[in-house]
Amino acid sequence: MPGLFRKNGAYWIDFHDADGVRHRRKAAASKRVALEVLNHTLDQVAHQEIGILDTSMSFAAFSKEWERRVLPKIGANTATRWHGIVVNHLRPFFNGTLKAISLARVEDYIAKRLEENATKATINRELSCLRHMMKRALAWKNLTRNPIAEWRPMKEAPGRTRFASEEEIDRLIDACAESRSPYLRPFVILALNGGLRRGEILSLTRAQIDWHNCTATIAQTKNSEQGHVPLNETAMAALRLLPIRIDGRLFPFKDGHTVSRAFRRACNRANVSDFRLHDCRHTFASYHALAGTQQRGLQALLRHRDTRMTMRYSHLTDVYLRQAVDAVNLGADKPATANVNT
Repeated sequence: MPGLFRKNGAYWIDFHDADGVRHRRKAAASKRVALEVLNHTLDQVAHQEIGILDTSMSFAAFSKEWERRVLPKIGANTATRWHGIVVNHLRPFFNGTLKAISLARVEDYIAKRLEENATKATINRELSCLRHMMKRALAWKNLTRNPIAEWRPMKEAPGRTRFASEEEIDRLIDACAESRSPYLRPFVILALNGGLRRGEILSLTRAQIDWHNCTATIAQTKNSEQGHVPLNETAMAALRLLPIRIDGRLFPFKDGHTVSRAFRRACNRANVSDFRLHDCRHTFASYHALAGTQQRGLQALLRHRDTRMTMRYSHLTDVYLRQAVDAVNLGADKPATANVNT
């Protein structure tokens, strides 16, 4: 039977949904308010059981329920990204009822975001989040159909592959050494030689470094998986110079924005233009491709789940292959030598 119970100073509701699944949910500090929440919830369940939807539910209300039920179950990075998408973009635009969302409204959203100079890739990520929400709304019987089931992602521009020349790298490292933070130079050296993402480097602790076998263990990668990254001697030498901290962290930057700002200032001092912190990862990948690292190996080094991500460096591998082919000439005609009779 549905009811209320008190736990940790608050009232919780106990009920079964239209599919017979039991739920226990924190409702309110007040018993009266909690009872109203329970009655409203039971009305919704009854409507779902007889096929009547609550057409007055706002997208804002549904999005909050979606965040509560979905975000705690997914990776922390994805949860943070989806929360930002919902709060900053989806909720302000889709400010009507949940049922009012349509493919036409999605097209209006795309037009608006393009006017705001958002890239197609960014818009695709935002609408992929919305598509997940609509699938959940359908599964939870808040909708009878997915209103954007026919939406297809826009074709995106090729991924960015800006990488620094050796001269630019030297100037940049020198400029990082001039930074007010003594941690910027080793941070950039590790990014260039390990190919790690910004967040992965910031999360590193001394315990995650195998100082004997020269590897770093990434607790959680972009794909929500643990990764083991081999490090060369240049990266290890930079890490060995870092001071030992009580909290165990290697790089005590406040957040990603802090280190990115410091990096941009170093790029300005070094006169290295159009170069972002993530381009250190592209530089790592590009030089490996030029050195002849095979695609399978490069994919493993970059920890790409999709081979298409690694394919962006294939043209550099082609350069290496051309040089290798040109270096070997078998059976070529040799220059004729004069036959001199003495």
